Amino acid sequence: MSRFYPSLIWALVILAIIYRVVASQYPALSNTSPTMALCFGGGFLLLGKSKGLWWIPALLVLASDILIGMLNGGGGIGGYTMMTITIFCAAAWLGQRASSWTGRIWPAMWCGVLISSLFFYLAANTYAWAVFPGYAKSLTGWWQSQTTGLPGFPPSWLFLRNAIIGDTIWCVIAGLAFFWKPADVRETATA
Repeated sequence: MSRFYPSLIWALVILAIIYRVVASQYPALSNTSPTMALCFGGGFLLLGKSKGLWWIPALLVLASDILIGMLNGGGGIGGYTMMTITIFCAAAWLGQRASSWTGRIWPAMWCGVLISSLFFYLAANTYAWAVFPGYAKSLTGWWQSQTTGLPGFPPSWLFLRNAIIGDTIWCVIAGLAFFWKPADVRETATA
């Protein structure tokens, strides 16, 4: 049983990365991939022999960013990708650290994921405000980047809503996979 848990979490990470790439091709699924849950939650849950591999989910998110960019006619690693991967790596590291500070309890993982999602939302929209000429370089323009976004595009707050939905679904599945196992199985899995 001790090998079941890590392989289940790795399978969940890989499936979420595949979903992320596929969802990027359908506007209705825009930003529903659980990227912060992958990073913070992956770092939080990678235990035992996998503990030193907390950074791999963030690396997989970067690889999927590059693939999504190529599928959508872009490519390469720009400033936005560098900013996001820095946040994703920090979230994965904090997730790994948080599991040792709080114990591996589901509310701690979920709260960490939600706080990380909110931070990412604020950082990503602040970056957009700083670099896109459509935003006034004022407090009003910054607020627009956080709420309504640019005219002709969906409101920015939908990005946060969709991210929280995707992250929460991933956390629930991960919780079902690990946190609600019988205690004897959970102890063997963390050994």
